[in-house]
Amino acid sequence: MIIGYIPDPFVRAALLRAGHPEEDVILDPRLADEALAFGYPRLVVCGPADAGCAPFPRMESVPPVLVLSAAVLSRWEEERRSDAEAVARIQWMARRIREMVGREAWEVSWVDRALSDLGRAAGMPLPAALRGFARRVMEFPSHYDDLHPLAEACGLSRGALKARFRRRGLPSPYAYLRWFRSMAVAYALSDRSVTVAQVASRLGYTSDGNLCRSMLALTRLTPTEARTVHGWNRLLISFAWTHLGEGALEAWRGMDDLFVARVA
Repeated sequence: MIIGYIPDPFVRAALLRAGHPEEDVILDPRLADEALAFGYPRLVVCGPADAGCAPFPRMESVPPVLVLSAAVLSRWEEERRSDAEAVARIQWMARRIREMVGREAWEVSWVDRALSDLGRAAGMPLPAALRGFARRVMEFPSHYDDLHPLAEACGLSRGALKARFRRRGLPSPYAYLRWFRSMAVAYALSDRSVTVAQVASRLGYTSDGNLCRSMLALTRLTPTEARTVHGWNRLLISFAWTHLGEGALEAWRGMDDLFVARVA
């Protein structure tokens, strides 16, 4: 997930194109504040008017901050005009932003490691659509607490999203959403200095009791068990056995267009 505090609409559009197709690029200021406080972004991008923006304290660590200064944007435009390719301005800017993101952003996050673990539990690499679904939910679980924001990210209504899963013979997308939120819970609980109530508040559960009941009903793990490496492995294996069999993963491969890719 990339968070952008960008006032210029053209630069905002370029940043959207520069983001990886599997991740969210959040530009709405209110939602960006929430994502910074309660999510797990890999980078914060500020525009020239926001050069002094600073991320809030977080449970893990502060994400890198990339400032697109007026001088940088001006230099890019000069380079574009002198380039023989005659590349469109938005394509050029998206390419340059993508290069800077690649240098500045965290290369490997806990979500990357979790997806790798889950692929091993499933016995094969996860399809792109499934990774995009998982990454969005795990990087911003307080936002993706029901199907409405997920359907919006897909450009569909909730009914249409459910229908796509049904036609593929897959369980409701809500079933996958619950599992990925549970993975976020287990990760947050792995920090033994935080309480269940703090994790519930951070990840969008109404109370610590609600979190405990949800985890136990879905994964058969208590929060105490979920804090451990053994609990994490049990969660992954249970998820893989119930929802990530060969047939399910093949169905997911048929939904590569679930999230619209942003390519320059």
